[in-house]
Amino acid sequence: MQHLHDDALTLLALGETATDEEASHLQDCPRCRADLGSFSRVVTAARRAGTVENDDGGVPDGSAAVVSGPGEPLQAPDSSVWAGIHRELNLSEDLRQDPLSSDAHGASPVSPPAGASVTSLAAARRRRTGTWLAAAAAAVVVAGAGVWGAVSAVDPAPGPEVVASAELAPLASYSDTGSAVIDRLPDGRRELVVTSSSDSAQGYREVWLLAPDAASMVSLGTMEGTEASFELPADLDLSQYPVVDISDEPYDGDPAHSGDSILRGQLDI
Repeated sequence: MQHLHDDALTLLALGETATDEEASHLQDCPRCRADLGSFSRVVTAARRAGTVENDDGGVPDGSAAVVSGPGEPLQAPDSSVWAGIHRELNLSEDLRQDPLSSDAHGASPVSPPAGASVTSLAAARRRRTGTWLAAAAAAVVVAGAGVWGAVSAVDPAPGPEVVASAELAPLASYSDTGSAVIDRLPDGRRELVVTSSSDSAQGYREVWLLAPDAASMVSLGTMEGTEASFELPADLDLSQYPVVDISDEPYDGDPAHSGDSILRGQLDI
């Protein structure tokens, strides 16, 4: 199976609408869904970081304006910002020209997500081969954040790395769908991110890691809503517990698995 290119996943994470072909592929491919989820979490975290604006809110002479919303003109970065992005993403020489400069009319910039940070997006992009679209999107994000001179000091630390993923299938009489992704964080910790199409249960939902024969298992905690994250124990061997399970647990005070599983899938370790 040919996976979606990084530039397509980047633009989808930034809010672009998926084509029918991309939507179909994402529905069938846990790996691309996991990558898109990882990119989207970077963008979400960046949006929460807040924006850095000019004191007077104006646009300097000779600069283009990038608009993130009605009535919100933002200063475009000068060419030194693109030069930093070009260097950080190791782009080829034919992409050295700033795509947001007045001389570059080959492509329309993508509307930036408000508050996106340079460090988080550039770090996520360094995980993979840089492309023009990804780099151009990064440049627009820089403009939206208003951090015009920061790229030269971008933190080279990598972002979260997807190390395993699984598509979760319904069991018994359930019809939910879901996914599971293991991220390795920059400090070495591992995090399981689980999603489900529904949060309904007779009791409450609990997330487990099971041995392939389900003879032994580890409880990670309860799941409220349709998405939850769990830090994995440092000494947990995923090869011994590769199965992700979401169960329906009664309020009976018994910590053992109820035997009623809603969703289950095996990680591609």
